[in-house]
Amino acid sequence: MKLPILLALAAGLSGPAAGANSISTDEYRKLPECRLSADGKHLAQEPCRTAPPRKVMPRRPVPLIVTPTPRIAPAPDPGLTWAPILSRRDPFAPPTAIAQLPRAGQPALAPGAAFPPATPLPGPSAPVPVTCDAGGCRDASGTYYHGPPGQVISPSGRVCSTSAGWMTCQ
Repeated sequence: MKLPILLALAAGLSGPAAGANSISTDEYRKLPECRLSADGKHLAQEPCRTAPPRKVMPRRPVPLIVTPTPRIAPAPDPGLTWAPILSRRDPFAPPTAIAQLPRAGQPALAPGAAFPPATPLPGPSAPVPVTCDAGGCRDASGTYYHGPPGQVISPSGRVCSTSAGWMTCQ
């Protein structure tokens, strides 16, 4: 590509308008070097060509910086894990008590007691006949369960499901 075309492209010109303002390479070389005027605010003469470099500067090589990938740590020793060790349970052994944390509304541990008294975990309740409306359901004893029919909340906070006039709480 010729230098005048490069200059025209750098100036933002393209197409036929570039030919009217462009000059040939020989004409460009005949132009004086660009210098500032005495006040230093504008060029002393226009048009002008850029000054040649004072000395030829070789290309500076960019150092190649390679950051190694950090080594992956070996697998931890299985003997040092904090996971519980599971073992087979004797099917003929009696069941053991499950320690439970106190729930909201229950008293804390008695002084000197290591564990709270063993209480059975709540399971699903027996089905109870209910009548439902848009705001919830009412069982035979008059207890109101809030929520849309199908999935309601008992006064104690248990999730209950209703189906065909019967309700079971989890």
